Amino acid sequence: MLYFSYGSFLDSETLRKHAPNAKFIERTILPDFEVQFNFLSKTYGGGVTGIEPAPGKKVLGVLYDVSPDEMERLDIVEGIPTGIYYRQTVTVVDEDGNHYQAETYRTADPMGPYIPTRRYLGLMIKGAKEHSLDPDYIKELEELYATLEK
Repeated sequence: MLYFSYGSFLDSETLRKHAPNAKFIERTILPDFEVQFNFLSKTYGGGVTGIEPAPGKKVLGVLYDVSPDEMERLDIVEGIPTGIYYRQTVTVVDEDGNHYQAETYRTADPMGPYIPTRRYLGLMIKGAKEHSLDPDYIKELEELYATLEK
């Protein structure tokens, strides 16, 4: 099944800890949404990402092929059983304009914004670079990273 990732699982090494057979497909965008640090994570000790509707904006991310069994594992990691996130089918667009239906995770009760940690944001940056996302987006993440406590 197709999975659209925009947060820490942009980093394929982090994703493969939970979905070892996940395969990168391509860079994609989710139109009319934006990334927000709208959940306070105990695991990371700071804000983590969710996506929220935002007409005219876009979320940069990647499309992975993940088996149904591994998606069920990701559901647990993402906190679906405890009501932290929920899975939603969205339509993403690749660089050639092709549309794909993909699963992604959204924050069940978005709050904040919360300040992310260097650890979490570092995974996003690592994944954005790994997949050659837009350099302006990478720069934006790096500028935020530079403002965070060490």
